[in-house]
Amino acid sequence: MDPIFLHNYHSHTKRCGHAEGEDEEYVLAAIANGFKTIGFSDHVILPGVDQKRMRGSYDQLEDYIASVLSLKAKYKGQIDVKLAFECEYFHDSFSDYYRELLSERGFEYLILGQHCCYDRMFNAMIFYGDIVSRRQRLEQYTKDLIDGMRSGLFLYVAHPDLFLLFYRQWDEHAENAARKICKTAEQLRIPLELNMGRTRGSHRVELWDENAMIYPYPKFWEIVSQYNIDVVVGVDAHSPKDYFDSDYAAFAEILKKMNLKYRQKLPV
Repeated sequence: MDPIFLHNYHSHTKRCGHAEGEDEEYVLAAIANGFKTIGFSDHVILPGVDQKRMRGSYDQLEDYIASVLSLKAKYKGQIDVKLAFECEYFHDSFSDYYRELLSERGFEYLILGQHCCYDRMFNAMIFYGDIVSRRQRLEQYTKDLIDGMRSGLFLYVAHPDLFLLFYRQWDEHAENAARKICKTAEQLRIPLELNMGRTRGSHRVELWDENAMIYPYPKFWEIVSQYNIDVVVGVDAHSPKDYFDSDYAAFAEILKKMNLKYRQKLPV
């Protein structure tokens, strides 16, 4: 592992339904790879929402909190274990709940990872890729992400270039979305995350392939480099082995090659 990567704030647990491994195994894997910080930021558990294979059920919340806090105490002095969630921003829905997590439930931060929007009337989550119009997908994602950034609830933005997965091309509209995101990040001084998740496992593609509509996407990060934006790197671990399998050297080279303003440690 490249020695510049000492702090990871993006790690999941099996509660979300699409990750594997025990919580303690993630901590031990992070320690084995030289990390000084591991932030558990599983997909946010939401009251009254059942979204299997995306996020845990609400009755798992207490177990998640207890497990992470127990590991925080057990490994104090070896690694800093942090309690967090990766969240979507749903405008008026769940914002008070997010504030409660931060103010009363011991959560140290939330990260903004926009995967879907919420239909309050039908209590239904809608993945952006399920919206019929591709342009509408892109516009809705960009609006929701920027509104989330402006909410003041989130430490940083996870995989801001995720929209390439469902927009599927780089054109003037994609570039315009990227510039809106970057302009907002610069104004608000909120970091953007260079995400390792799609460069591993069964969905792996050649890193930095402009023909693959996948993050991290080179043209998006070329635009990021034109703004005064801090960049964090997220392992986005969904298995303890992701701490061993991630191509740290390649990501270190990307940061250097693109002259990105890497922020190793965050103020939490």
